[in-house]
Amino acid sequence: MPKPLRERRLRRVVGKVGLTMLEEARLAWPRIDDPRDSEGLHDFRVALRRLRSWLRAYRDDPGIEVPKSQHRRLRDLARATNDARDGEVMLAWLEAERPVLGNAERGAIDWWCPRLAAQVESDYAAARRVLGANFPALERGLGETLARLAEKGGRGPRFGEATARELAILHDALNEEIAAIGSPEERESLHRPRITGKRIRYLLRPWQQEGEVFAEAERAMKTFQDAFGVLHDDLVREPALEAAAAAHADEEVRDRLARAAEGKEARAVAPRHLRGFLALARIQRQRRLAHYDIARETALSSGPGATLSARLEATITAMRGG
Repeated sequence: MPKPLRERRLRRVVGKVGLTMLEEARLAWPRIDDPRDSEGLHDFRVALRRLRSWLRAYRDDPGIEVPKSQHRRLRDLARATNDARDGEVMLAWLEAERPVLGNAERGAIDWWCPRLAAQVESDYAAARRVLGANFPALERGLGETLARLAEKGGRGPRFGEATARELAILHDALNEEIAAIGSPEERESLHRPRITGKRIRYLLRPWQQEGEVFAEAERAMKTFQDAFGVLHDDLVREPALEAAAAAHADEEVRDRLARAAEGKEARAVAPRHLRGFLALARIQRQRRLAHYDIARETALSSGPGATLSARLEATITAMRGG
C-alpha cells in the first residue's frame, strides 16, 4: 500500500507533481495554433501558472533546488500570454452581449470588434514568438530538474508538514487581504485575494484524493477563485472600454479635422458611438457591483456549516496528520 501523501518526501512529490504539470503545458502548447481550439491558450496559461505557483511554494525548502533562471523563464512565459488572453475574453464578452443590447451599444461594438480582433491576432503572434523561442528549452531544462527531484531518496522534509506550513502562511495572508477590502472601487485590494486564492487552490490540487476534507477545501477554493475571477474580468474590462471609447473619439476628431482642412463639411458634434460606449460602461459597472457582492459573500462563507477559513484550518490540521 502506498504511503499517504503527507508522509512522502517533499522533494519527490514536488518533482513528480511538477513533471505532471509540465506535461500538461507541453500538451496544450501546440493547441495555441489551432484556430478551432478556443481553449488552447487558456489551458497552456493555466498549466504554466500552476507549475510556477507549485515551484514557488516550495523553493525555500531543503532539497528543492530549481535554478533561478528557470523560475524567471517560467514567469516570463506565463506573462507573455496575458494581453492575448485578455483581448480574447473581451471579444467573447462583446459577442455574448450583442444580442441583448440596443442599437447604440451594438454600434459601438461593431466599431470596436474588428479593431480588437486585429489586436488580439497581433498579441497572439507576439506570444507565439516568445513561446516558440523559449518554451522548448524551458521544457527540457526544467524537465531534467524535476526528474532529478523525483528520483531523489533518503531523508528530507515530509510533504504534509511542508505543505501545511505554506498553506498556513497563505491562509493568514488571505484573511488579511479579505479584511482589507473596503469597497468595489479598490482595485488593488480586490486583486490580491484572487492571486492568493489561486495559489492556495494550486497547492490543494494534489490532495483531492486524500480525503473529503481536502476535496471540500478544493471545491470551496474553486468557488472562491471563480467568483473573484469573474470580478477580475470586470476590472480588466472597464479600462479597456475607456481606452476603446477614447480611441474612437480620437479617430473621429482626426477625421473631422482632416475634412475641415480640405474645405469639406465637418460637424462639431459628439463622436458617433459615444452614446453606445457610455451605455456599455454603465452596463459593465452594474455587472461589476453585482459580482463584487457575490465575491464578498463567497469570501466569507463557502457553504452551509463551514466558513472558507474553517475549511482551510481543517485542511492544515489534516496535512499534519491530525
